[in-house]
Amino acid sequence: MKASYRYAEDGYDVAGRKLPDVPVLWLELAVNGRRLRGPCLVDTGFDGSLYANEDLALLLEGCEPIGRATLYAVGERSIECELFETKARLVTEASQEVLGLGELLIYVPTSPDDLSHEVIVGREVLNKLTLKLDGRMVEVL
Repeated sequence: MKASYRYAEDGYDVAGRKLPDVPVLWLELAVNGRRLRGPCLVDTGFDGSLYANEDLALLLEGCEPIGRATLYAVGERSIECELFETKARLVTEASQEVLGLGELLIYVPTSPDDLSHEVIVGREVLNKLTLKLDGRMVEVL
């Protein structure tokens, strides 16, 4: 085993039912000498590498996007994004490197309303890893 991460609690829905806990991985991203480290929600429904939250969007402020993309959300709603590349590595919660992931593509919505509360890690990264999920811990093997 290379690393393990405790699931994050997801809270309750509007009817008061407890939502299932969410698997997370910890990543460190480097852009122009600045770093951002923290948990990223695992989402096998997201085709890309990383979907930005506000903190990641701020880290990329002033950087030149390498392109644009349109994502499609539930209900055929489209989300326009700018694309950025950044170096990334899988780390432990104590910042120890587990695995270098190289350059990752980051999707940053052009509308602030479409920014996520958390960074979301998608299949482009997940398909590089062997993961064991058991509802309590994510193990990277």
